[in-house]
Amino acid sequence: MNNKKLLTLLLVAAVPLAGLAPLPLPAVTSSAQAASAKQALKLPSGASYYGEVRNGQPHGRGTLAWSPSKTYSGTFKSGKRSGTGKYVNTYLDSATGRLHKIVYNGTWSADEMNGRGVWTEQVYAPDGLMFSNGIRTGLFAQNKLNQGYQVVHAQADPDYSFSYRSPGFRLDVLGSNVSPLADWRSGTLFDVRYRKGSIRHDYSLFQGSTPAEEKRRLASLRYLLGVTDEVAPYLRQFRALSQDLPLD
Repeated sequence: MNNKKLLTLLLVAAVPLAGLAPLPLPAVTSSAQAASAKQALKLPSGASYYGEVRNGQPHGRGTLAWSPSKTYSGTFKSGKRSGTGKYVNTYLDSATGRLHKIVYNGTWSADEMNGRGVWTEQVYAPDGLMFSNGIRTGLFAQNKLNQGYQVVHAQADPDYSFSYRSPGFRLDVLGSNVSPLADWRSGTLFDVRYRKGSIRHDYSLFQGSTPAEEKRRLASLRYLLGVTDEVAPYLRQFRALSQDLPLD
């Protein structure tokens, strides 16, 4: 094949390629556009919403406000809190006259706290002084701590309450945060409740009012001393969490 014929074949082969128009980019659907656009909504509950919307509902990132003191900022799915977000609620308890300031940062699904999160709650007495300062951290299910730690520092005697819970296990302690592990070993914690499956042991710092009660108290204390290695990590974490709970 001479050079003239080869050039002709190359030109013919090139014509279809040169005639092809660039492939169009996929069109953005109206639902995607709606989800990315921020809108203000007034919801049937009376709450106000500003953020991303799809099909007339909160979907994506946004902020929901029931009042200036009760808000949620985070992600939504089909009108419900879902994903991650921060919930803030400040309210006055009419029964006690105490002001509660609650903050939850964590995972949500189906409009409830579900998954890993941290809940903090500060309570103020009517005179403005802080009455208690608490934290719950771990795994939540249906708005309740299902597995993890709860520590509260309060104007009380004793001033600290510690709790760890998981499926089939729970440990509740009342006492000081100075050295809970050392107090466990010496049997000088104010109150201890230990639950593991069907095993239940309680003891108090105070002597039993009857010989039978005192015998049970001492038996529980001996058992609990025997599980010191098991509970030591929880007691150390109790102390660590308590360091961030001042009453001021």
